[in-house]
Amino acid sequence: MTGEEEVAQTPQEPGYLQAQKVEINYKTARFHRRIFANLVDFIVFAVVFIGLFALIRAIIVSTPDYKAKEDELISIRLDSGMYRKNANGKIMDTVSFLAASENNFTGYAKMVESRESVDKFIAYVGTVSGDSARITVQNDYDDYRLKPTLVYEGVPYFVVSEGNIVRNDACKANAETYFNNAYAPYIDEHCQGYLITLVPRYLELTRYESTTLIAGELLPAYLVAPFFSHLLPMMIFRRGRMSWGKALYRVGVVDNRLLVPTVSRTLARFAIFYFAEALLSPFTFAIPLIVSTSLMAWSKAHQSFPDYLLGLHEVDVSDDKIYFSREEILTSGMAGNRKPVDFKNTYED
Repeated sequence: MTGEEEVAQTPQEPGYLQAQKVEINYKTARFHRRIFANLVDFIVFAVVFIGLFALIRAIIVSTPDYKAKEDELISIRLDSGMYRKNANGKIMDTVSFLAASENNFTGYAKMVESRESVDKFIAYVGTVSGDSARITVQNDYDDYRLKPTLVYEGVPYFVVSEGNIVRNDACKANAETYFNNAYAPYIDEHCQGYLITLVPRYLELTRYESTTLIAGELLPAYLVAPFFSHLLPMMIFRRGRMSWGKALYRVGVVDNRLLVPTVSRTLARFAIFYFAEALLSPFTFAIPLIVSTSLMAWSKAHQSFPDYLLGLHEVDVSDDKIYFSREEILTSGMAGNRKPVDFKNTYED
């Protein structure tokens, strides 16, 4: 990239210099070095983010209010029959608990335990939400077991006998199959939904838990982490506004004056990248990052999307340095006697 700056001083000024043109030459940083630099920055960000998240979570879960709500939520889950506690004290949903190989349940035990879990859940709903809610779940359970599609080799899993819905003796499905095809789907697809819709306190507690996770733990960590992974190194490596990765691979940033970008433009560049690319990419199949990387690889000036908007360029500073002002260029002895190098056609180190 080539630029010319004209600086003039009058004879009365100290250090008088005649008006002169100063030619600045930079090389475009190689694409693979820019990619590796971005990868280093991502790794640094991920490490800082995970560390901050773990620290914030440890603080929050130790508060009395969170502990009380977590204990209440666990109590509801266990009392409902939809969750079990394993030998290590971990709370697992009933289907996962029964299916876990380390628990060594036989097929018959899985069938019986899952059937009893459904009966326990229906009774629990009646206790905490009233008889109307219990009848709603019971009717749904009855309809589910008798639906025409719940068959094995053309034979229904359940039949009505003396006014009760029972296992069909004519059905050749074994106990394991009853668990996998009849009881487990009902628990996962029906009971878990009723637990949220018919037990108001459970919904309140799960909302509190998810809100705390997102707003109280993930979001603060996500907002603070870039200060250490991107903004702090830009303050340290001010000449070129380099992040940790850019400093490692000697990739600096210049503006359209071919000087160090201003603080405001640097912050704008960071904000566009962080909030318009990185934050949106997980929800848009990484389209913003793909577009920006494609521009960096194949556009005429090899600029990423934020750099294109702000008139910035990433340059190789292995042998050159970036200047803060025209005056610094002159006092450093820069002169227009080198062959200019243009961003659009230069890739050599």
